[in-house]
Order: sequence, then structure tokens, then C-alpha cells
Amino acid sequence: MLRKSKWLMLGALGGLLGALLGLSSWALKLEENRGLEWLFHQRGAITPPQNITIIALDKRSADHLELPNEPAKWPRQLHAELVTKLAEAGAKSITFDMLFKTVREPLQDQAFAEAMAQAKNVILFEFMKKELTNNSAGSETAAVIRSRIQPIPPLADAAAALAPFPLPKVPLKVSQFWSFASDAGDAATLPTATLQLYTLDAYDDFLVLLQQVAPQQARALPNNKQAVLEQQKLTHLIHQLKRLFSTSPSLLAKLISAAENPANTFQQRELLLAFLRIYDHRHSRYLNYYGPPRTVTTIPYFQIIQSDSKPKYRSQLADLKNSMIFIGYSAELQWEQKDGFYSVYSRDDGLDISGVEIAATATANLLQGRTIEPLSPILHFTMLLLWGMLIATLACRLPALIATVVTLVLGTGYFYFSLYLFSSANLWLPLLIPLLIQAPLILFAGVIWKHLDTLRERHNIHKAFSHYLPPQEIERLTRDGAPLKPGGELHYGICLYTDAAQYTQLSEQMAPDALGALMNRYYETIFASIHRHQGIISDVVGDAAMALWPTTHPSFELKHAACCAAIDLIEAVDRFNQTQTSHQLPTRLGMHCGEILLGNVGAVGRFEYRATGDVVNTTSRIEGMNKLLGTRLLVSNDVLAGQSDFQTRSMGTFVLAGKSHPVALHELIGLRRNASDLQRQLCHQFSEALKLFHAGEWLNAGALFDNINTTHEDPASCYYRNLCWEFQRTQPTLPWDGIINIKAK
Repeated sequence: MLRKSKWLMLGALGGLLGALLGLSSWALKLEENRGLEWLFHQRGAITPPQNITIIALDKRSADHLELPNEPAKWPRQLHAELVTKLAEAGAKSITFDMLFKTVREPLQDQAFAEAMAQAKNVILFEFMKKELTNNSAGSETAAVIRSRIQPIPPLADAAAALAPFPLPKVPLKVSQFWSFASDAGDAATLPTATLQLYTLDAYDDFLVLLQQVAPQQARALPNNKQAVLEQQKLTHLIHQLKRLFSTSPSLLAKLISAAENPANTFQQRELLLAFLRIYDHRHSRYLNYYGPPRTVTTIPYFQIIQSDSKPKYRSQLADLKNSMIFIGYSAELQWEQKDGFYSVYSRDDGLDISGVEIAATATANLLQGRTIEPLSPILHFTMLLLWGMLIATLACRLPALIATVVTLVLGTGYFYFSLYLFSSANLWLPLLIPLLIQAPLILFAGVIWKHLDTLRERHNIHKAFSHYLPPQEIERLTRDGAPLKPGGELHYGICLYTDAAQYTQLSEQMAPDALGALMNRYYETIFASIHRHQGIISDVVGDAAMALWPTTHPSFELKHAACCAAIDLIEAVDRFNQTQTSHQLPTRLGMHCGEILLGNVGAVGRFEYRATGDVVNTTSRIEGMNKLLGTRLLVSNDVLAGQSDFQTRSMGTFVLAGKSHPVALHELIGLRRNASDLQRQLCHQFSEALKLFHAGEWLNAGALFDNINTTHEDPASCYYRNLCWEFQRTQPTLPWDGIINIKAK
């Protein structure tokens, strides 16, 4: 009974946590940035409405019209000609997504204004400017001042309406649009104003419907469409209707219900419904992108201007009858774009969707009633709660493998069901939280719960064998259950070899039990430094030990950790020896790195877990060079490559005993920040002397090494001084390359 109650608790807890996480601002933003993009790309591009067209101010048009690739500088006489041609072709609305804020050639401005006044269906963009300012001198608080920058007066007066179109700047992804801009006094945005102008054909039907449902409200509105256009009352009409539906929220629902009723016959039913959808209480809506940039029908600007020159262009212009026209910047290539916004369809080559295409997309969404609809918070919470409880039940009731398979099947089904709803009904279900976070976490928790006993047994095995084998090898043995056999795996490893001087003398002087106790304390000292820096102990023989830092590829971080471990080890041994008045164990270290075979070595039922390979043997030889050079910690050049935190001294290049390839060695003195001036001076002087040695200047090099040895009592300098004296008597084999051959171990 207790076990069953725990399963139920896990299901309820998993579902509840997933539901609460799914409603957090972080999760909602994740779903919007990644989940929504995933759905759009899986659904693919869809056909946009044919009655919406973009006239692109692009580089091709600039080239054909022999104008600069800066549309803001194009003659406004061209815009006047464009408006005239579009109006004569029967375009229902013409929307400019560009700001005409400066006065240009007066005659051209006047021509543009007259063309708009004649067309009566042109909407111009106005810019929302935000400025941050301090409330008072010296004040740390700031206020945002918003102002509306409108087109120049002649153009503003001639337009049917002015409208802002606020969009977030990159790197924010544009997923939503506003039908009314709260920062601009709830002014209608470009999509709203455009759609209101386009749906004025249904205005008479709207008045009839309003007379039926709320006759008293109809008296304050213009009598017909012509009254709206002739008196340029489009903006005023939008404000009236918004105020009407804001003060009477139920009225809009009644009108929509009456418009959808088949008993009411309306010639423009679809337009009427689009007209009413404008005033839905949601001012922020999710964009339903039709596809990548330029999915919405786009015609270069010059083809309309030059429509008289080619039959194809004339046919294009004729096809714009009864269309909504948007005019703005729209590039074909990334390097041409002047107005791009990051979206779910931003291309890999950097081409973003243009602002004018976003405006056209938003207008088309409103026209078709196809904006993306997320779940309500209540439905969102309930769905994630039930989903979490379902996954928890599977994880607790079924074996781990079967539960995983069933969860994958259910997750796949959930994804395709979400995609179906997204494609067919524009309904957006959460994806990432239930599929990539909630389901895996709950499934994992259920599997872990069922394997607690197994983990407890494995823990006991780990504890018993951890004194003999590295943790990863114990894990492999307990997990795989495979019989032990010779062999191993290739790794890239950093090897550290230690050797305690005077051990032989101590073993002769001390009783075995006393020697064992001493060595246990000694190894406890050096192992602590290795373990503290992520190393593992590979081998211990008498007074010598080998530590490893194995990895799959060369690692700067592990090399740094190994060097720090070696420095700590030297310091720890010094402290250890200070506590031993009669039994000293001065320790020498060598380090090298490269490819190693890490695994079982042995046969006939007796194995040892250790590293093998040339790197291991070379590390031992490097450690032995300490005795020859009088140093304590030598490392190969491969270990120090790229490291800059350490104070080191180059000791030269050697062909070690029994080896054929040279190895460059360095003395690792300590961390650079802890080095003394005397140590830095020694490193510098030794480096200068070593350069002379490599150049074959035996007399000068020997004198300098002798001086260093006198000043610093440096055994390494003494070693090189003797070599220089020897080479003065007997020249080394030519050509001299500075490499020293070590004959004996």
C-alpha cells in the first residue's frame, strides 16, 4: 500500500511541477522561441491570400530606374505615379510602410499628395519614437517619453489614415503583432487600418446588422462607406468602433453570432466577419507566417512604374484589382536588406523577413481569421498536469524499457497531433516542456525509483572495490557484468610518476610494520593532492606511484589540473618530511602525456588494472632525469604546451635512455604568481646560458653556467657546465643540434 501511494505521489508531483513550469515566463518564452519555430518548419509554407501583394522597394528597382539604392531618396513623383497606376487598376487599399518625415521637392510632394487625395485609399506609416530621460537633474530614475513622428503635413492630410506599426528590434524574434498600439493611445496599427479600409465594402452590411442588434449605437456612425472615404474619417471610425466595443464587450459577440447566422443574408459575409474580428479584445496576436521571406506575392517597384512597357507588367498590374497593396523595403539577398526582422523563417544566409511582409502577413491573418491561437492558461495547466500523471503512471507500472518505448510512442503521437492542430486549426499546443523536459524527467524519476535496490547493491560493491580499482572501471564491471579479460581502451592520458629517494635505505633500517605505516602515511599525503585535482592512482610499487588523467582527446584543462597536482604534491611531501625527524622521503616527479592503453594486464586469472604504452615508460625515464639534473619535478614540453600560469625552466632536449626520439624537458617550479624574484632570475639566466649551449659556444656557455651554479647552487647548471667543459675537449658529433643523448637509466 505504501509503495502504491508513492507511485501516486510521484505522478501527481510530476504532473503538477510540469504544469507549473509550463506556465512560467521562462517556459513560455522557450515555447515561443523554439517550439513555435519547430511547428512552423514542420508544417511548411502555406499559400497566402491572393488579394494581398507587396510592391518591393529593392535593389533591382533601383537599378532599372537608375536610382540610388536608398529608396528614401527616390523622387516622390514616382510614388505619385505608382499610386495613380494602382488606383486606376482598382486596388482596394495602398499602404506605405515607410516614413515620409522630411520635406523634399515641393512640386513632387504636392503631386504625391494629390495622387493620394484622388485615390482616397492610401495609408501612411507613422513612427513611434521612444526616448529615455531622467525625471530630474541628478535623479537615477528615468522615464520613457513616446512621441509619434508623422509624415509631412501635405501627405498626412491627403492620406486616408496614418498608422504606426511597432515591432521589436533584433535580436528579439518577432512572433506577435499588435492590432492596436497602446503606446500610441490605442491607435490602430498598419494591419488594422489597412484591413478596416479593405473591409469598408461590408460597412453597409455592418450598419444593417448593428441596427438589428443595437440600433441606438448606429446613429453616431457615418451613414455609408463613401462618407468615410470622402471626409477622411477612417481613423475616426476606427476610434469610434473600438470605443463602442470596449464599453460594450458583449455587443461584438452578438454581432459576430448574427453575422455567422445563415438566416441573415449578407453579400459580403466574409468581409463582414473580418471587419468585426478587428475589434477582438486581444490587441496582441501571434503571427501565422505563410513561409520564408517573399512568400507573400512580391512585385518589384519598377515593374509597376514601367507597366506600360511590357505586356507582362501590364498583366501584373491588372491582376491587382480589388487587392490590398503594401509598399516597402523588401530585399532578395541578405546584403541588400535595409529593413529585416528576426523571425521563425530567418534564413541561414542571414536574410530576415522584412517589416512590410510582416505587416502584410498580419493583415492577411486578420482577414482570414488565421492568427496562431495558444491555449488558455487553464487548458495549458490542465493538459500538462494530465500528461505528467500519464507519464508517471507508465514509468512506475511498466518495466523501464517498455515504459521508455511507450513514452516515445506517445510523445511521437502527441507531436503529430500538435502539428495537425497547428496546421488545420492554427492551434498552438506546448511542445518543448511536455516532450523534452516533463516526459524525460518523470520517466527518469520513475526508473530511478524502481532501481533503488539495485543502486544500493552497486553502491556496496563500489565501496568495497574502490580501494583497488578506479571508479569508472568498477562502474563498467558492475554495469556490464562481462567476464574479465586482458585488454583495454585507448585513451589520451597525462601520466605522473613519483619516486621517493632513500626508500632503499629506510627499508633496510626499519621493521616491516613500521615501514608499512610510514609508507601508508606517505601515500595518503601524495594521493590527496592527486585526487584533489581529478587524477586517479594507476599503480603503486614500493616507493613509486603512477597517477593518470585519462581523457578521450587532449585537454588543456586536465593538463593544467595535473600540473597543479604535481606542485601541490611537492609541497605536501615537504610538509610531510618536516613531521618526520628521522625518516625522510624526498620525492622526485616526472610528467608526460600521449596515447595510452588503459585496462587489464595479466593472464590465467590474475589481472592488474594499469596503463601501458610508450608514454608510461617515457614518464618513468623523465622522472629519472631529476637525479641527473638535480631537480625535483620535470615535465615534457607536450604537457606544458599552451600553459601560461606556471613558472618553468627549460632544461633542454634529451634522447632518454633506451629511447630514439628526443623529448624537450622543463622544470616545473610552481605557479607564476607565487614565483620569487630569485627564481625568475635563475630561469632567465639559465635560458640565456642554454641558448649559448645550443649554439655550440661551449666556452661562453660553460662560464655562464658556472656563474649560475656559484650564485644559485644549481645542480642543473653544474651538469651543463661539465658538459661544456667536456665538449671543449671532445667536440660532439656534427651537425650539432643541441640534443643530449642519455646512455644510462
